[in-house]
Amino acid sequence: MTAAIYKNRYILATLTFALVLFIIILGVFSIDNSTNRMIVDYVGNLGWVINPSPAEISHLTIPDEFDMVYETYNAVQKKSGFDLTEFKGKKVTRYTYQVQNHVESDKSDVYLGILVYEKRIIAGDISSTDMNGFLHGINEVSKIKNN
Repeated sequence: MTAAIYKNRYILATLTFALVLFIIILGVFSIDNSTNRMIVDYVGNLGWVINPSPAEISHLTIPDEFDMVYETYNAVQKKSGFDLTEFKGKKVTRYTYQVQNHVESDKSDVYLGILVYEKRIIAGDISSTDMNGFLHGINEVSKIKNN
């Protein structure tokens, strides 16, 4: 009888651990629907058509000191009305979506990336990682197909 009690405790402990782990994973990797809706609406108002489900969600920290890559990226952001300078050292979330109406969408995979800090859009870009890839600000609506 004692062996059966220990076996049941072991099974119960294992199931409890699995449930807690599942809840943690779900919380860390789930989509914040209100933030997602804010992004989809924002870029839609600019004229971009995206798949409303993010292709990727990642978490990163804006560096305290910008290297050449961040200086160049921030220059693109400044053209779009953003500036990452005030977010140095902050943890942000990057939402990446596939763009459907970029002039290059038929030739390559084009993605829209949005950086969010405390439910506020702080940066955005359009890019392609193809061999002849590109990166430009989200406000460059001249790149929208049939615009």
